[in-house]
Amino acid sequence: MSRIRILGPRGQLQSVLGCVQDLGLVQLVEPSETESLSLLGLTPEQARHVRGVRKVVKDVDTALELLGQTPSPPKTAKDLDLRRAALVAGRCRRELEGLAEQHQQLEEERALILKFRPFFAAFRKIGESGLDLDGIRVFYLILKKDGEEELRRMRAAFRQALGDGFELLSQPSESGESAMLLAVPAADAMKAEQLLSEAGVQALSLPDQFEEESVGSTIQRMQARLGELPGELATLERQRRRIAEDRGRELAGIQATVRDYLATIEATEKAVVTPRAFVVEGWIPSAARPDLERQLGKSFGDQVEIEAVSSEEWAGDTVPVVLHNPRLFRPFEAITGMMPLPKYGTVDPTPFVAVFFPMFFGIVLGDIGYGTMLGIISLILRIRSKPGAKLRSISEIGLACSLFTIIFGFLYGELFGDLGHRIGLHPLIFNREEAFFPFLGFAIALGVVHIVLGLLVGAVKMFRGDKRRAIGKGMAAMMVVLIALALMAASGMLPERFFTPLVIATLVALPILIVAEGVLAPIELVSTLGNVLSYARIMAVGTASVMMAIVANRMVGAFGAVWVGVLFALVFHLINFVLGVFSPTIHMLRLHYVEFFGKFYSPGGSQYRPFRHWSARESATDERSA
Repeated sequence: MSRIRILGPRGQLQSVLGCVQDLGLVQLVEPSETESLSLLGLTPEQARHVRGVRKVVKDVDTALELLGQTPSPPKTAKDLDLRRAALVAGRCRRELEGLAEQHQQLEEERALILKFRPFFAAFRKIGESGLDLDGIRVFYLILKKDGEEELRRMRAAFRQALGDGFELLSQPSESGESAMLLAVPAADAMKAEQLLSEAGVQALSLPDQFEEESVGSTIQRMQARLGELPGELATLERQRRRIAEDRGRELAGIQATVRDYLATIEATEKAVVTPRAFVVEGWIPSAARPDLERQLGKSFGDQVEIEAVSSEEWAGDTVPVVLHNPRLFRPFEAITGMMPLPKYGTVDPTPFVAVFFPMFFGIVLGDIGYGTMLGIISLILRIRSKPGAKLRSISEIGLACSLFTIIFGFLYGELFGDLGHRIGLHPLIFNREEAFFPFLGFAIALGVVHIVLGLLVGAVKMFRGDKRRAIGKGMAAMMVVLIALALMAASGMLPERFFTPLVIATLVALPILIVAEGVLAPIELVSTLGNVLSYARIMAVGTASVMMAIVANRMVGAFGAVWVGVLFALVFHLINFVLGVFSPTIHMLRLHYVEFFGKFYSPGGSQYRPFRHWSARESATDERSA
């Protein structure tokens, strides 16, 4: 990343900013003010104009959000008249907000009427009974499932308080609850409310439009209203779609125009000027600087100059970060992107994640059948996703993980668990069903490699600055290797004669580590060894997965009918596959984020946001990454 300074005649400022915006390569920053240079700022008239434009932005953003879509703006969006844009955006926002409010009211009305559906049968009973409800207060109650005892207690309480001066009708509903209608004389309404409160039963209130009607006619009105509501909702949806068809692209064009205009104003405010000249500064990827120089030279000739700002002038400033990875590694930026960006000048961990994450995943899942299923799902997701979308990256990570899963499935001889062994597949390294300790040793060895690599990367990163700490990182890596080799010699995996020299070498390295890292170095070394042991989770999760697959296969003969056993086995395999995808993902992310990244990763980079033309997709991406 390079910090540049663009200088030119003051009258050319807007034209230069337009050219820079077209290229979309420079992240503008505010240069330092001096006695001869001052911020351009806005005149009162311009400030009022900007406030009006911000109002248009708010209107058009709200309108497009209510439309629920982001149409592509027309190519001539830049030429739209801002005054007309304000009228269109304001009118559309008001219309759509009105439709949304009506839609919400109708949905609330439908939900409220549906609460009374269990009462419909009780309404009908009252209507058929010819009960005179003049001067009668009616309560609408819901009795919970298995509430017969509570119903008996309510009847007894009302009989004791009101004698025969009440009517309580109950009607079971499909949910198991009971809808009850309680009718009491209006004079006893307060007493009835008190009894209901003491019993912990809450009465429902009729919708406003039904309150003045008789109980007998309520059911007919409610049922009729339920039939009317879908048509009214459909009418509102047709009106919304009509606005989308008539004004959608125009609104998208207005949005792009006014947001571009605001971006230009913000860029103008970052410029410093003299009576005759302007200066703007910004960050640009070093490889893109020749493109900027060529375009500005083509448009303005010698009137505009570009010069590099020396590192002494911006030392200590936050430098924006752009990750550059080969196409093969680029999808894995979705994993590193869940962490804060690395500080400028430090190591981008994406290539390491691209190598180790799918490999560790395959070691854990390690099944030809499951790997094939994951590959098919990932391929479908890739076909259905758009280039550059997050789903596309996830699908390509899934394809890499499925490839390693199939490879290690052949190495373990596993096809849906031990089904591979039954059809003639033989493990090429070890059988995970039985070889717990070899699998554990393999997982720990992977931990040693991964952690030592992290320490060495950290040492190389530090060597330019703090050489003493870099030596300490290197010594810690060497001690981890020495301790691992000494343990292998002690357990007979290496010749026993190597044990004593390895222990001596470890004891010699320890004082050097303490001198380089400080007195806390031994504690940090123990913590590092603990990080290595965390890789035992590779064995634990992998063994659990293969055991569940074996259990699924043995279900076939565990039930009377073969087809029942096959059905249970398929369901169990499906559950195991889902667990086998998500569990390794979570654990492998932890091994990378906590154990591996902790040895060299330096967060603190800022997102690279160049001054460019606004687009809805890039804006959404920036918001998610912020």
